[in-house]
Amino acid sequence: MVFQVNLLIYLYMAICICLLLFNLVYFARDFFKRKRDPEMVRKYMNKLCEMLETSGVEKISQKEEKFWTRKLSKSSGLILFQQAVEELEAKGKQEDIEKWVRNNRDLFYKLSSAYMKKRGMEKALMAYIIEQHHLCGPGARDPFALQMEWLVSDHSIYCRENALYALYAGGQPEHVIKAYHILTRMRIEHSSKMVTDGLLSFQGDRELLAEELWKNWTHYSTYYKICFVNFFRMISGNFTERLLIVLKDEENDRELRLAVIRYFRKYKYDKAWEYLCCLVEEWRESDWEYAALSALALESYPGKRTIDALKKGCESRNWYIRYNSAQSLGKLIDHEQKGKLIQNEKDIYAKEMMAYKFMGTEESTDDGCD
Repeated sequence: MVFQVNLLIYLYMAICICLLLFNLVYFARDFFKRKRDPEMVRKYMNKLCEMLETSGVEKISQKEEKFWTRKLSKSSGLILFQQAVEELEAKGKQEDIEKWVRNNRDLFYKLSSAYMKKRGMEKALMAYIIEQHHLCGPGARDPFALQMEWLVSDHSIYCRENALYALYAGGQPEHVIKAYHILTRMRIEHSSKMVTDGLLSFQGDRELLAEELWKNWTHYSTYYKICFVNFFRMISGNFTERLLIVLKDEENDRELRLAVIRYFRKYKYDKAWEYLCCLVEEWRESDWEYAALSALALESYPGKRTIDALKKGCESRNWYIRYNSAQSLGKLIDHEQKGKLIQNEKDIYAKEMMAYKFMGTEESTDDGCD
């Protein structure tokens, strides 16, 4: 028994020593790496400056290509190279660097092909480099675009996000369209906020992209349709007529129709006016969200018809409908009308909500229950 206890103690001590040695080696490596990295960045900067001075932005020689392939084949080298590029761009050499990268697409394609066979984080890093240098070019068969379209189906969210941003940076709608076809076909639901924010970062004609997304509307899943409606809302009022059809179709998904109502809150469309009023006045218990959101949207539609609908909304059994109706109503009528409405209102709950929301409406930044 004593022997077994001693053995356990020795084993525990050995484990502690191993952990201590590991930490010492790690900290030593990290210390030397922090000293070495700035020096490597300076070397890359000097090498790039030397090339730009001797051969300009033209295609590099085979010898230089081998040098860069060897140096950038590891992710650590690629990160330091990008840091060197960013420092040179900050010093006013951005145009020269961009031309040099474009003229040496073959080098970066070889690197990208090698990185696509590596682990997820390294693939994501290469996609980031492609985005930063706008390497995705026009044409359905562009090699970088094809690689990024393949990468959007990766299980890693980092790979998908960076691949999509590389396609956005290319500014070609056809590549973005194809990427979302792939995501829909593979039943991958990328983060909805990331999708909308990413589409807004598109570096080509965003209205043209929106039109192309609409042309392919039927090919996308409901999940992505909702993201696209949010994107439309941010950039264009050209979809009012088409989205009204989507809103009126009760077979469509609830969240999709709610996204369309938010669109009509931003872009006034007279043909949607009556329908929004009806949603506030005639709602089913299971569909109260439509009425609540429509009440908010009606703040963009001043007029007697809107006032009547919102008055009825203030008398609703549902708290959210009352709240949003009173808020929109407070933005559409003047101080004197507010006093008369509260005084003449017979419904106690409507009266209380009006009094609460009308008080300080003009100074309020409350955006309602959206």
